[in-house]
Amino acid sequence: MVVNNSISRSRLSVMLSLAISIGIPALVGPAYAFPGSPSAKLATGAQLESKGSQERQKTAKAPEKVLEKTKDAKPATDKKEPAKAEPEKKEAAKAPEKKDAKPVPEVVIENVITVPAEALTEHASEYLNKNVRFVANFQAYSSLALDYKPAMRPAKTYLSFLVFRNNSKVPLSELKLAMPIPKEDDKSPQAKLLSELKEGDQLEVTGKVFACPLDEPWVDVLRIKRLKAAVDEKEKEKKASADSSTSK
Repeated sequence: MVVNNSISRSRLSVMLSLAISIGIPALVGPAYAFPGSPSAKLATGAQLESKGSQERQKTAKAPEKVLEKTKDAKPATDKKEPAKAEPEKKEAAKAPEKKDAKPVPEVVIENVITVPAEALTEHASEYLNKNVRFVANFQAYSSLALDYKPAMRPAKTYLSFLVFRNNSKVPLSELKLAMPIPKEDDKSPQAKLLSELKEGDQLEVTGKVFACPLDEPWVDVLRIKRLKAAVDEKEKEKKASADSSTSK
């Protein structure tokens, strides 16, 4: 009897252990589930739910990362170079054509005293600091009125010329005439006339007596006009020969 009791007790313990292992598999450990069994379906459902929750967490975090990236991202800068300006030729074409510049009116010289050139040299001190005007024939350009300290007019910026005595071929050297040298781009009638003067041209000279050293007048020439051009000697000879031939 004692042996049977011991056997029966051992069988009970084995059966209890089996029952516990079958009824509560999670407490014992992971048990294998046959495909299609209820336990297998429960297992797969739980796995799908866990995967779905993980994916939802990933998708929820994704926008946050995108927002962080957009915050950190620097604004795009246009690397395109500004459009180059059109050639200057087109702008020049659009610009209105410039009209011919009007001639500059002559400056009015007031309180001018008309006097013969010889009388001016004889009474120079009487005309000091006064505007004078005289008529005489052009002789030649000269440096006689330049670089003289008591009546300084530097040769670098001034020119000087002589005129003939009345009805004579002798220069009136006592009359010192100085005038500023025109600039290279000066296209005024005055500058043109200075480049065309010839011996014997009859001039009207207007100027101001600014000094009288040695009792001689030193005149700043303000304006010159050619009243009559000198006759060219070659043309005069040709005309004389032509008249003589026709008379014969």
